[in-house]
Amino acid sequence: MTTLMIDNYDSFTYNIYQYLEQLGAHVVVHRNDKITIEECIALNPRNIVISPGPGHPLNSSGISRKVIETFAGKVPILGVCLGEQCMYCTYGGTVTYTGEIVHGKTSSITHDGKGLFKGIPQGVQVTRYHSLSGDPDTLPDCLEITSWTNSRKVMGVRHKEYVMEGVQFHPESIASEAGYRMISNFLKWEGGKWSELRIREDIVNPVYDKLVISSSFSQLPNSMSSVQLIVEQRKIDIAKAKCKPGFSPAHLKKTIEMGFVPDTIDAVEYSNDFLDIAVIAEIKRASPSKGNIDINLHAVEKALEYVSAGVNCISVVTEPRWFKGSLDDLREVRNAVDKIPNRPVILQNDFIFDSYQILQSRIYGADAIVLYASLIPKDQLKQMVDLAHSLKMKVLLIVLNEEEMKLAVSLKIHLIGVNNRDLNTFDIDPTNTTRLTKLVPDHAILVALSGIKTHEDILVYYKNGAKAVLIGESLIKATDKSAFLKNLLAINASKKRRV
Repeated sequence: MTTLMIDNYDSFTYNIYQYLEQLGAHVVVHRNDKITIEECIALNPRNIVISPGPGHPLNSSGISRKVIETFAGKVPILGVCLGEQCMYCTYGGTVTYTGEIVHGKTSSITHDGKGLFKGIPQGVQVTRYHSLSGDPDTLPDCLEITSWTNSRKVMGVRHKEYVMEGVQFHPESIASEAGYRMISNFLKWEGGKWSELRIREDIVNPVYDKLVISSSFSQLPNSMSSVQLIVEQRKIDIAKAKCKPGFSPAHLKKTIEMGFVPDTIDAVEYSNDFLDIAVIAEIKRASPSKGNIDINLHAVEKALEYVSAGVNCISVVTEPRWFKGSLDDLREVRNAVDKIPNRPVILQNDFIFDSYQILQSRIYGADAIVLYASLIPKDQLKQMVDLAHSLKMKVLLIVLNEEEMKLAVSLKIHLIGVNNRDLNTFDIDPTNTTRLTKLVPDHAILVALSGIKTHEDILVYYKNGAKAVLIGESLIKATDKSAFLKNLLAINASKKRRV
């Protein structure tokens, strides 16, 4: 169901939208003078958010106070900054100069531990942008104060009967502590009155408080694996990217429709040109299992070294936090090899779970993308594969077990990678590829992944039907990459090969 957000013309609306979407809400945003009450009612919202904004609630909030009056007691309502002040005014309180002007400053607050503040530690730091606030001497009888600063400034109010809370601060600010958990608490509410409140844990994505500030796996929640942490962080990254002006999904689609994207190479046809075994050379600066590999790696320099060594494909890892990559790496590598005759295929390797990322891949120059079967629901996976193919990109689908291999076959995937690395523990099991080779159809190219360091490693996979290998850390660290690959691929010198 819909979360309706009334935008009071404030840039923080983007941040609130980001938090809500990341936590699982379907958000519809309307400016405070661009929608009527009748249109709001027609949306049948599950809950409502009144955004921050400039000015005074009596003359700068548009339809916001009318929305509060109309939906009070029917659905949960959250007000942020100006949104909270609207609640104060709606019920007869006075919003006036607070006695101090704060812009991007943090304050420690004390709270009552209820509602939005359930499970929130006392003394959390919150970000403030305001010169106005509710006058506590005019607090409406139907409201109660929920949080305050050390100087007794009102930082939050709650309706005593209706499911309605407002905060003067910005929980969506990166400098605010526990902001995700506060908004998560709001999204769990169902019902219009506190006496009828239902808590819906099942409809809100989990919150990991250290998610955006930690790059270590040493203190994960018990129920959370390393790969889950990475994926949850990528969800945050992608939601933020979508909100950036000029980079919305609609903008990316328009760029592609207008033809302002580089041409692609068919990775399957290209791989079939090589009778031995194709090499996918990886560009990455770090990994969760190894930490920093080459933190000063220059992506273009490394790509040109790989081209000189004769690799068939360059895999650019673009995950920014634990692998230290970026989409800029992808674009720069593609630009660097673009004019080279018989250039290698450019593969983007990331934790892709959203069609938006596939649009990014196409614009930034990927010929093919990596998808992980274990990370994407089956129905969504088919849609994403179809989207990639429609954009003339091939998919290298990574599988971990027999069930996922059968899924790859059913989707008619032409590039199938068997990961020898457990995505939860990051341990390597080289026998995983050999166990699954019998299920690979003739039309598909089997790619062996992870932990390949010697000719003997490759020989095992080659004898079991692998037509390509992905080589990462060992190749990155090799001083003479051409010599390293020649030694690694000494399978049958009489056959056609790149090195």
